[in-house]
Amino acid sequence: MAKVQVIARAVAREGKEDDLRTLLQSMLAPTHLEPGCELYELYESDAEGRFYFYEIWESQTALDEHAATPHYRHLQQTLGELLEEPFEINLLAEIPIGTTAR
Repeated sequence: MAKVQVIARAVAREGKEDDLRTLLQSMLAPTHLEPGCELYELYESDAEGRFYFYEIWESQTALDEHAATPHYRHLQQTLGELLEEPFEINLLAEIPIGTTAR
């Protein structure tokens, strides 16, 4: 099965930066324990209130199972009041050297 790489972005509503940071940090420990999770890292941008997850999953099935966990469902239920923009999830496709545009 093909690995799945993800970059997810969350932008905090003004005044909600600390609450969002805490919520996103709460995802790290339980997600690292999930089968199929190869990498799950949280980053904060130098632009205040912007947070990014970088994830590598062993398969689409593993990512789908992640989305069904209680901690992910809690994240989805809680994010709305903290975000300035919709939570953005991007599945990545590598562009090898020497390839042409799609």
